[in-house]
Amino acid sequence: MAQVQRLEGTVEEQAAQIYDLAAEAMAEGRFIGAYHYYQEIERALPGFRDVPELLAKANYARKEQRSLLMGSITGAMALIVLARLLGNDNELIFLAAAVLGLLLGYGLTLLLYPRLARRPKPPART
Repeated sequence: MAQVQRLEGTVEEQAAQIYDLAAEAMAEGRFIGAYHYYQEIERALPGFRDVPELLAKANYARKEQRSLLMGSITGAMALIVLARLLGNDNELIFLAAAVLGLLLGYGLTLLLYPRLARRPKPPART
């Protein structure tokens, strides 16, 4: 379980502490958490450091992550339904269909995601 951290100091010092937490969350792939951290900083101190750019990156990454998850689940469901429609009653076949569907759904979503997002990926941070 995550340890609760008490923020201390001026608003700028607190923003810097949250900024560090957000950077850590981004590095660990916790994009939703990082997005919320950056939002809090932006609300308190608009334009703090490079938060607007990082907020855009975190938002893109969390949407991509959610799309990959949903694509994987959809692929698994589609192959399970297909196996059932073909008259399968073997649970091992359903399990194999689910795993294959997850992989196919993930791969297809990964290929299509930039088109699904309808906007270019945010520029790399320099």
